[in-house]
Amino acid sequence: MKTLFILIMTVYGLWAAGPNTPVQHTARVVETMDAGGYTYMKVSEGSAPYWVAVTATKVGVGDNVSFTEQMWMPNFKSRALGRTFDKILFASMAPGAAAPVERVQPQNAPKVRLEKAAGGYTVAEVFTKRQALKGKSVKVRGKVTKISRQIMKRNWVHLEDGSGDTMTDDLVFTAESVANINEGDIVIATGKVETDKDFGYGYFYPVIVEESSFEKER
Repeated sequence: MKTLFILIMTVYGLWAAGPNTPVQHTARVVETMDAGGYTYMKVSEGSAPYWVAVTATKVGVGDNVSFTEQMWMPNFKSRALGRTFDKILFASMAPGAAAPVERVQPQNAPKVRLEKAAGGYTVAEVFTKRQALKGKSVKVRGKVTKISRQIMKRNWVHLEDGSGDTMTDDLVFTAESVANINEGDIVIATGKVETDKDFGYGYFYPVIVEESSFEKER
């Protein structure tokens, strides 16, 4: 009877947790390197060490870190590092688990949060919903904080709208033409969401919006 009770409680616990319950880990960093906007950590968690990739974060060998599973990737090739991982876990760091990489806020970044475009998304929403939005067209209202023209036959436009945190407040759009916009403009940008995009040469983006066009508001 006792055994049956334990079995019932175990099954109930698994059911209550549900298939979508995020898996959390705490592990010790044994090796780390940064490339293309990601920090790669080889961690030990009581079994065979494995590799984890998180958005660029300050960690050191010997640090204990906490992170939540997002997706396991077999045979993942990182052009930024020039190596292939047999298996790697893409994860998000737990709040306060490590110090984020410092980023200088652009001088023309929005001082207040901009209103979301009708039928559109905020910058932070595109980051958090990137897997569901992959391959879909999105519309984002934001302020142009930087334009890099004609790099790898693309124009790279950085938009901010006051949403997100240090790692999710700057969204990059690529476009063939940016003749109608300048840094500091408020625009509505439309384009197709792509995820885990590795252009090589250190240009790796967990989310980016391509084939973009821009409607200048002011």
